[in-house]
Amino acid sequence: MKKKPLISIIVPCYNVEPYLKECLDSLINQTYKNIEIIIINDGSTDKTKEIIDTYSRKHDIIHVIHQDNAGLSEARNVGIKESSGQFIALVDSDDSVSLKFIEKLYVNIETDGSDICVCGFNNNVPNKKCITGQQALMHLLMEQENIDILAWNKLYKKELFTEHNISYPKGKIHEDNLTTYKLYSKAKKISYINESLYNYRIREGSIMKTQKKLEHLQAREQAARESIIYLKNCDNEIRKAANTSLLLAKYAILDNAIRGSIDKKYKNQTIAWIRQHDDFKRKCKVTKKLRFYNALINIANGIPYTIFRKIIHE
Repeated sequence: MKKKPLISIIVPCYNVEPYLKECLDSLINQTYKNIEIIIINDGSTDKTKEIIDTYSRKHDIIHVIHQDNAGLSEARNVGIKESSGQFIALVDSDDSVSLKFIEKLYVNIETDGSDICVCGFNNNVPNKKCITGQQALMHLLMEQENIDILAWNKLYKKELFTEHNISYPKGKIHEDNLTTYKLYSKAKKISYINESLYNYRIREGSIMKTQKKLEHLQAREQAARESIIYLKNCDNEIRKAANTSLLLAKYAILDNAIRGSIDKKYKNQTIAWIRQHDDFKRKCKVTKKLRFYNALINIANGIPYTIFRKIIHE
């Protein structure tokens, strides 16, 4: 019988003492047994280190790296570099996974011959089955759904990282936005599981809970700008979709300024940018919705668009 490949599960840790045991218990009890769990202790100051060391003494599949605090991206990069598996899974240390998380992701990759498999989280599930990498990339750029963007609800062929020199950007927030589209662009096929296999914890002190809305929106814009450069040698449809992702990021900033989620000064700045970039808009893959938005924004300094969005959100 053909031996199943080794799968490396990368778990960056920083001050997650209350949640770490639940996470590690869900990993060491996976139904898929040929795994290694690489834990990167990123300079924790609570009892995270003691918990990790206790687990590593009991379980041979756990490998521990202790380092000074360098951030989530660098911890992930270290784990990927030190991994020995043919496949990579990324799990945040304050989350947990289904006991069949790895098995179901791997079976779908094996069955479909795909490079990445995506599952649902917290009862959010994909509505796709198996599509080409280009189709998935188009969807990521045009729709910006978390199912596709997030790093941790997926199983990847390791070669996507190593052969294409893809890593997570050190010191950046929302590093998933800046990386996942690169992995999708290199994948030939991507599978989706219509099940919620990942349990994402929203907690006080986490980036997703406390990060300012403006910084999140600016990270989305930065990701769009970087994708335009990174994907410049792709076919025309992908290049147009990358341009659209920037236009969508601008509209997201505008909508949040209209609602008062961010400083209202960004409203006029963003309206001016959209109105002044007609040449750029012609290079986008414009949907009916965007065509309608662009029409409204070009009338009376964007006042009809502002009124429309206020009505929508009331």
